[in-house]
Amino acid sequence: MNNKYIILTAMYRYGILYMEDKPSLEQIRDVLTTTNPHTVIPGSKMLVKKALNDNYGIKNLQDAENVIDGLMEYVFTDGIVYSGLIDLFLNAPGDFASMSYEQAEEYLRKEEKLREYITPFSPVQEQFHLTEDLNDCLEDIKISILYFFQPENAGERKSLSQLFEKNRSWLALTKGRSMAGFHLSRLISIIADATMCGYLEDSKAEELLNHYGAFAEALFDNWETFLSSALFGKLLMSSNSGTFILDSSDYVKSCYKLAAHEGRLLEVSGLWTGSDTTELCRCLGETYGVSLEKGESKAFGSDPRYAFVQATILPVFEKYGVEYLLDQEMCELSYTVPVSDTESGPYYDMEALIKKKRFEQSSGEIPFIAHSKLLVTDQSIRIIEKKLFGSKLHTFSWTQKLQFSYDFTKLDLIAFKVNGITMFHMPRNYKKAGISKKDDVFLDKEQVLKHYSEDIRNALLAFSELNQVLGEKRG
Repeated sequence: MNNKYIILTAMYRYGILYMEDKPSLEQIRDVLTTTNPHTVIPGSKMLVKKALNDNYGIKNLQDAENVIDGLMEYVFTDGIVYSGLIDLFLNAPGDFASMSYEQAEEYLRKEEKLREYITPFSPVQEQFHLTEDLNDCLEDIKISILYFFQPENAGERKSLSQLFEKNRSWLALTKGRSMAGFHLSRLISIIADATMCGYLEDSKAEELLNHYGAFAEALFDNWETFLSSALFGKLLMSSNSGTFILDSSDYVKSCYKLAAHEGRLLEVSGLWTGSDTTELCRCLGETYGVSLEKGESKAFGSDPRYAFVQATILPVFEKYGVEYLLDQEMCELSYTVPVSDTESGPYYDMEALIKKKRFEQSSGEIPFIAHSKLLVTDQSIRIIEKKLFGSKLHTFSWTQKLQFSYDFTKLDLIAFKVNGITMFHMPRNYKKAGISKKDDVFLDKEQVLKHYSEDIRNALLAFSELNQVLGEKRG
């Protein structure tokens, strides 16, 4: 079973991607979103069962549910308390290790300061109907933070100060979530592993993954914040050991390599597309000396256009069941799309089309649909409209609110339009309709609507959502 939110456990799976073998993006997506990424490992089910038992005491469904509930409590308690500790450190880095109880208490004296720590968590608490009001817990939060400033806890605070100091360059990137991402990642991993072991049925697992995954998606805004939070939690708990527990150095490397890869591997499931992880990668590179090795730097045997389509555009089309609009075999009569085979005819067709000066491209644009009079990129849609004398270039930015519609040509082709201007003749998924490519050519308008009205509607919805996705990325 695959679920897009399993991507939140990607740092545990990077090592089994074998990037030097240049896996396809489909293979990468499967490994990073399946409940069972270990299919090639003999006895993997038994090993995962042992890991769940050794590390969490999970032997059955009830155990798994208890651990999941506990981790969700930690999302709030640890997330808020350590956010306060990070704030105290960043306010006075040189004084944190020797700070007295009274000094810390004075810093936390005003409720407004404590409310800052619950602010990132309050919206999800309301959205997911959690019972306890965080505003009623301010005194308990204060006591939990001040625990670290008791004289008998000076050694623990010193160790925490050293951790903070080493990672000072990126602590602020946790954006007040501290280690919440780490607990959520472990929680999602447990659900996936419990499903693989048979403790959870697929239907129940899907329900739990969607619930806790949506919670994570609401709590975090992008991959950089989530990874920073997950990294902080892992480093904080780096002394933990057990069966198949990834050590902190490998965890850091995996997070870096996932975030730094030019193929935007973290976006293959459609979660937080367009995230900018540049600053986190820079900080991790300087602090831990991590980098992408030559064999890992590229994948799929293709250029960034194909990677962009697979990671950003395809998930939107798949959501509406119109992914065939990016299938070169289906759309070859209407337009060209990026393909993985850089030695193929369609690859060179795209190369030739994007070099046409009349499209007036800017540098850095990523094209993903093109024909002789159309170029669709991550920035805009360009259409050359033929006039009686000459032609006119129409440019529609994705940052605009675009209107997508359709009409029929005299030959009963589906004219797919943006703001009233025809983009392309919409490819027809004759395989799904159960007819041959030859028979499809001779359908009249009524028959076309009979077979393809649902696809037309879904294509309009897909492009409308793409308008939002790419518009936000550009905004």
